[in-house]
Amino acid sequence: MGRQALIMVIAYSLVFLMSGALMSSATVDAFNNAMSYNDTGTVQNIAISGANMGANYIFLNKPGIAGNMWWTGWSTPVAYNGGSFTVRMDSVKDMYGNWGRIQMTTTAQYNGSSYVVTVLFNPSQFSKFALYSGSMTGVYFEPSDSVFGPCHIESTLNYGNPSGGTMTHGAYFGGKVTTKTGIAALTNPAVLPTFAQGIQNGVSIPLSLNTTQLVTEAAGNLFSGGSLYLTLKDDSVAYKTSLAGPVTTKAISQIAPNGVLAIDKGTLYVSGELSKPLTVASLRSSGSTGGTIHITDNLTYKTDPRTDPNQMAMLGVVGYSTITIDTVSAHNNFTVQGSMYSQTDGVQVMNYSTRPRGNLYVLGGWCGTQIYATSNGTTAGLPVNVTYDERFRVTAPPYFPGTNTYQILSWYE
Repeated sequence: MGRQALIMVIAYSLVFLMSGALMSSATVDAFNNAMSYNDTGTVQNIAISGANMGANYIFLNKPGIAGNMWWTGWSTPVAYNGGSFTVRMDSVKDMYGNWGRIQMTTTAQYNGSSYVVTVLFNPSQFSKFALYSGSMTGVYFEPSDSVFGPCHIESTLNYGNPSGGTMTHGAYFGGKVTTKTGIAALTNPAVLPTFAQGIQNGVSIPLSLNTTQLVTEAAGNLFSGGSLYLTLKDDSVAYKTSLAGPVTTKAISQIAPNGVLAIDKGTLYVSGELSKPLTVASLRSSGSTGGTIHITDNLTYKTDPRTDPNQMAMLGVVGYSTITIDTVSAHNNFTVQGSMYSQTDGVQVMNYSTRPRGNLYVLGGWCGTQIYATSNGTTAGLPVNVTYDERFRVTAPPYFPGTNTYQILSWYE
């Protein structure tokens, strides 16, 4: 018995010793795992903090001309939370070849671990709005009105029923709506509009036209004074400087290699069909004349982006002053595919109260200081049907006027 008991004691001792070793090893592994998890979480938090600091810097410091980096990042490691991070900034192009996007790469280091956060920024441009108006003086959204993309009113959004009849429903807004000073009803009580993606008041986004930038970008393809008649022909442009003058046709890649074709202190007349990215502009860099645009016939894409969102055509129509839907066309209906921008006025329909009844179909959007009536409401003019071009949420025609801020397109970890 004594011998057997001794053997059992030794055996149990060995078992406990092995169990203790295993428990010790498990404890060490658990400790190491906990430390590794802590290091991973810490270095990730450092990288995210660095990316947020970089994004805040971009938000607080206005950008320079699109494509020119105004901030190079932090190449010297920034000490943070026991570790460090660096920020690298790179200018990148969008899918249409436009400069202006920024890729920010934040790399964090902590206790031998590293972590990378990559953020892609896009210039916030006015083409992102289906409708932008600086003022709604004397104009109201009626129950039959609808806007299917982002909308901003740099004043008070007016709504109601001008006829004074009972409203059973309000205007419909399919995208997010922002206003500077809220909303106001024409009739009281009145039915509120439908804001499918919400409304945010107290937001100010003033119009901003960088004439200097557009003049610079149009160098070599900038006309001065007088008139410029443009007919877009697929990937080419036919132009003349007088109504009866000789016509010259050039490829867009030749006459506007960076996608900008403009006239300064003159009048632009434009129509046609497009298959390339292009911004046509009528500017007023000085003086008190010029900067007006007449759309004389349909402006369309060769391929409709609603059926082929990867097609390359993207049009911007930028005017310092009025953009007019002209009466030259022999047909009543108009189609404009692109984003229209008027810095000091708006889009108007010539003879809207007397011209034959038709429709104005817009694929894209328009921005202006003022919204104008386009028909007399019954027998004449061009009631408007605006469909938002979803591509404008993330990109824009070349050098289209911007809000001088950037928006985050993607955040990769």
